[in-house]
Amino acid sequence: MNILSKGLLLIGVALSTVAYSQDPVLEAPPVIEAKPDIVTAPGRGGKLGMEAGFGVAANRMDDLKQIQEMILEMHMEEYQVDGRVISSFPAYTMASFGIKKQLNRSVRIGALYAFSTTGGRSNYTDFTGSLSTDIQATSHRIGAYGSYAVTGSDRWDLSVYGRLDINYTRVDINTFLYVLGYSNGMVDQYSSVSPNGTAGVELFYHFNGFSVGLDGGYLVDMQGNLSNKDTGNDLTNPNDPQRVMTTDWTGWRAMAKVLIWLQ
Repeated sequence: MNILSKGLLLIGVALSTVAYSQDPVLEAPPVIEAKPDIVTAPGRGGKLGMEAGFGVAANRMDDLKQIQEMILEMHMEEYQVDGRVISSFPAYTMASFGIKKQLNRSVRIGALYAFSTTGGRSNYTDFTGSLSTDIQATSHRIGAYGSYAVTGSDRWDLSVYGRLDINYTRVDINTFLYVLGYSNGMVDQYSSVSPNGTAGVELFYHFNGFSVGLDGGYLVDMQGNLSNKDTGNDLTNPNDPQRVMTTDWTGWRAMAKVLIWLQ
């Protein structure tokens, strides 16, 4: 090979090297990580669940407290005894059961039943006998529920909720007298119906197939007129016959609960 041929060969190799070095470099596309939604409910939307809860509820019950005082005063005058109030409608147990549906990541709706109870007791006891009065009030509520998750993740959510209920209350007034071997008892039964509503917050932590939670809220009861279950007559205030005595479940409540997802 002569000198001219060798020169042309070297020029060709150099040009091909420059062309190869100028080819664009293909890079892998950037990886975009999917960010989860701020609010995430288990299984996203469409799930149906069964819920059960147990907790404590406070109540107002001003009229029942007044009835308790009037019965005590009546017994003190009639039997010449100095009785006292042992308990007067404290915060007491409540339970709730229902069905809930997860419409989407943020919204739950449902139908719930709730049961709560409270009561009062007055008593006088000495060596000759005893005189006691027990007043027990029991509430049965059924209604609709809705909640909206304001924050959370795949594992938990914090929601505001509201529920509207129709409340049926039964009140039993039991008086028992025991003196020197003689005993006598009397039972009066009353009932009332009232609408009420609850607003509050609930926190759920989600597991595979179920969720556990806590909720706290405030119930406002529209108060229900008490009427005798046997006669249908209203229970009126002896000092003001035009005024009908009522039940009032207004108060704070707190509950622990579990929600089992069915699908």
